[in-house]
Amino acid sequence: MASAGQINLKPFFKQHKVPCEGSVGDLLVLSPMRENEFDDSPQGRASLWFCTKSEDLNEQQPAVWKQVDFDGFSTCQMSDLPEPPQDDPPIERG
Repeated sequence: MASAGQINLKPFFKQHKVPCEGSVGDLLVLSPMRENEFDDSPQGRASLWFCTKSEDLNEQQPAVWKQVDFDGFSTCQMSDLPEPPQDDPPIERG
C-alpha cells in the first residue's frame, strides 16, 4: 500500500470509443478488455482521456476528449523515477 494518497479511476471496461457526454475537466479511463482480464500487452491497453470541450445540447455537438500521452513508466522495483523528456516542443496557445 502506498503511503501517499492515490486516485484510482475505475476503467470503463469493454469500451472502444469515448462517450458523447462530458464536462470540461472530466477524466476517463477506457479499456477494451473485460474486468479482471489479464493484460499481457507490453504497454498496457487502458488509456486515459481528458475532456476539453463540453457537450453542446443546443447544437447537438458531442464532448471533445483528448488522450493523455505518457512518456515513461515506473514500478515499485525501480530505484528512481525516469527523467522527464527534455525535447518536448514549447507549449503554444492553439
